[in-house]
Amino acid sequence: MRQSTRMCWTAVATVVGAAAALAAGWATRADDMPAHAGERGVPPPVFRLQAVVARAWDDSISTWKRLMVLRAPDIGMVNLRFVRRLGPANCYGLYAGEGPAYCSGNQTIFVGTAAANRLMARFGPEGEAGITFLIGHEMGHHIQNINGRFGLLNSALARAPANRIDLMRRFELEADCYAGVWIHSSDAWANSSRFRADLTRVLNNIGDDKVLGHHRDASASFAGVHGTSAQRRRWFTRGVKSGNWHVCDAFGAAQP
Repeated sequence: MRQSTRMCWTAVATVVGAAAALAAGWATRADDMPAHAGERGVPPPVFRLQAVVARAWDDSISTWKRLMVLRAPDIGMVNLRFVRRLGPANCYGLYAGEGPAYCSGNQTIFVGTAAANRLMARFGPEGEAGITFLIGHEMGHHIQNINGRFGLLNSALARAPANRIDLMRRFELEADCYAGVWIHSSDAWANSSRFRADLTRVLNNIGDDKVLGHHRDASASFAGVHGTSAQRRRWFTRGVKSGNWHVCDAFGAAQP
């Protein structure tokens, strides 16, 4: 599916801008791993990160192709790039910080290695589950792109600009639900109760209320559009339990 670089411009900005919030909220330092991290026989963290991302990437694509057979060619058009930090050249002049982030204009998921390694360390024992979920969330944005949800978001923003935060939050929660649909149907993780438990613990700690802190007004921050931990857990669980992406219509819900 070929898109104009000007298509859904507001929605592109919404997604790439919001996607950096989690990494920015968790980041404690700007430096990457030591240049010679592997000299003592220990593989550099980026190797582990790439292995986790690659597994999630491959499984999500194959799973979504089974779930949306008629759109399989479009699903396969998604790209993956590892970068240290997502810059203006990656997404048509839009700056997205460290990622992970999905750019709808070039249908690419960017993984910022420095931030993702810090996130994996922060998640601790749930590190692999956390990174896997984030890839599922970004792939959820690709599914939204295929299903015309970026255009829906743009139209809604044009009609009700005062509701920008609520609309963007619903858009992000919808991607969480799509991630749940993937896990429900995944050959790799569908039957792993331990993995689901790890995902639940991760979701309890990556909502805006946890990342931004209770002392900040999330609604006043561009970063506060992913939803609270309870909201993110609820929408992800909705997808996991149903396995049906049609139940993920966050825009049509009375309350996100």
